[in-house]
Amino acid sequence: MKELTKLEELVLMAVWRLKDDAYGVKIKTKVKEIGGRDYFYNTLYTTFDQLTRKGYATKHFGEPSAVRGGKRKVLFHITKEGIKALEMAFKRHNRIWAGIDEESFRKEFP
Repeated sequence: MKELTKLEELVLMAVWRLKDDAYGVKIKTKVKEIGGRDYFYNTLYTTFDQLTRKGYATKHFGEPSAVRGGKRKVLFHITKEGIKALEMAFKRHNRIWAGIDEESFRKEFP
C-alpha cells in the first residue's frame, strides 16, 4: 500500500467526511476547513486522479441538475483501500506524536 501525501490525505479525509455529498465545491470547502489552506480546483482534481489511480477513491456522475444547467456533478467515494490508507496515516501520525501533548510542545517551542 502506498503512503498518502499530505494533500491526498486531506482530500481523502474530506471525501470520507462528506460521504455521499463529496463533489468538487464541497470537497474544496472541506479541505480548506480541515487543512487551513485553500487549493485551486486543478490541484484538487489532479489529486483526485492520483487517488483513483491508487484505488483509494472512485468517481462517478450524479444526476443532471436544472440548477447546474443540466450538468452532472462528479461525485467521489472512498474505497476500502482508501479507508485502509487513512487508517495507516492515522497510525503513523499517532506514532510520530506519541507522548507529546500541546502543553509540552509549547514549553519546548514557545
